[in-house]
Amino acid sequence: MLDAEVIIVGAGPSSIALSHTLKHKLGLNDFTIYEKTDGPGGVWRSNTYPGVGCDVPTILYSFSFNLNPNWSKELCEGSEILQYMESTVDKFDLRKHMHFHIECISANWNEKGFWEVHLRDLLTNLEYTRTAKVFISAVGGISKPRDTKFPGMETFQGEIFHTARWNHSYDYRGKRMAIIGNGCSAVQVVPEVANDVAFVKQYARSAQWYHERPNRSFTALEKWCFRYIPLLERFIRLRIFLASDRMVAAYGSTVEAENLRAKAEVHARDYIYSTAPAKYHHFLVPDFPLGCKRRIFDPDYLETLHNPKVELAPHGIESIDQTGITSTDGVRTEFDVIVLATGFEVQQFLVPMEVYGRNGRSLFQQWKENRGAQAYMGTYVHGFPNFATLFGPNTFPAHNSVLFAAEVQVAYIARTLIAPLIDRRISTLEVKQTVENQWVNGIHAQLRGGVFEAGCSNWYINSNGRNSASWPGYASTFWKQSVQPQWNVFIKMPHSRWWVLHRLKRLVVTTSPQVYALLGLILLLNSQNTIVATTVSNVLGAAGSFVNVFLGY
Repeated sequence: MLDAEVIIVGAGPSSIALSHTLKHKLGLNDFTIYEKTDGPGGVWRSNTYPGVGCDVPTILYSFSFNLNPNWSKELCEGSEILQYMESTVDKFDLRKHMHFHIECISANWNEKGFWEVHLRDLLTNLEYTRTAKVFISAVGGISKPRDTKFPGMETFQGEIFHTARWNHSYDYRGKRMAIIGNGCSAVQVVPEVANDVAFVKQYARSAQWYHERPNRSFTALEKWCFRYIPLLERFIRLRIFLASDRMVAAYGSTVEAENLRAKAEVHARDYIYSTAPAKYHHFLVPDFPLGCKRRIFDPDYLETLHNPKVELAPHGIESIDQTGITSTDGVRTEFDVIVLATGFEVQQFLVPMEVYGRNGRSLFQQWKENRGAQAYMGTYVHGFPNFATLFGPNTFPAHNSVLFAAEVQVAYIARTLIAPLIDRRISTLEVKQTVENQWVNGIHAQLRGGVFEAGCSNWYINSNGRNSASWPGYASTFWKQSVQPQWNVFIKMPHSRWWVLHRLKRLVVTTSPQVYALLGLILLLNSQNTIVATTVSNVLGAAGSFVNVFLGY
């Protein structure tokens, strides 16, 4: 007997969205989540450095099934987002499905039709195996910090840690701090520590495009309106989504995209010149096009560079010794603490897991042969039945909410894999190799010539020059592709000829009381007014057919 119908690895935002769908839309309670940290939240639990926050408006960076009328401001700090994640887990009774301090070592497909998932208890170091019909990776791309090594790093006698492993027991007040890196985490840390340290020096080898980051706090009246005016927050959320999606138009290779990009670059350049110290202007403005690196919405970082205790060094690291750093320009500076803001192993989607499919085929080896990770719709991989990845290859939106992309994938997995399995329509599902390869080739054709390949150093491009991270177009296009009928895409093993009855049973169980109340109202109307009842029935019938046929719920 299997230990669970579904095993999910990771308890971050995408896993929370998936578990909500399994439990509350599909009526499935037979699933288990394994998480290596001490609780849910994913990136918002592991990243607790000073100043951590979201650069996407939090009204948009939230779950569609749990809008929050109580956000404190437009762009919230990490602690508030983590609290939202925790409250979502508890509100929908998901915590009982989660097991913490459990790391997934590997998983392999058993040809008898199930997954064997090998786990390690990080508290006891005990290793064991659990089985499931479906195995889903929800570890995300921002889970493993990049272990950057510098010559002499091991000899440093002070404190050294990554932003994702911030040592809160270390008191940096009055200390000399080095920050290596210039991505989002680095520019969030600098303004937060500048007034408390004796001195902070940031080493940044390349420039970034900076933009204003207005971050207004919501008033009590606005929060009241979000809570009590129907659809108001959803309308604002849609407006933010569409505005964010329009920004993608500047990232292509067309003349129109170049013109849009040029206008945005002028605006960003003016902002940098008007905000940052003049001595850094020559370095702060990039020589690569806007969008080649992820845009940074400035959390008062440029203003902080005026602080006499702050220094920006546009150089790399030559070496580290017992008490300091020598940069590539030959200048040596002494420090008490070194902070690595060097990012994550974004291209290593399943690290440190090893996944083996049919005939013991290694997913790592398969992706290596493809010059990088790839999956159909960023979700399914050929040769790996009943396996799916969330926030997988080529699903990262250029500048939009990753929660939207995750929810799109969740709905897609629910419709194509989980619901048919519950209904016993299929026993296994696997994408065809030719379909996967053709879809991936199409994605890379769209990426070719765009800003992501404009020559800057970014986390989109892997060591083989392949972009396995970015979605090339609008986030709305990703959703449109996900809801299209999937003809001749999958290899399916049928299960029961009585699957229609199982589907009817599931629909009866998962239909909400409100719908049953509405059906009761129709019956009542039927006894009073046949014309009205018929009209309402037809409308509901058409809507129900759309949901069942195209969404599969």
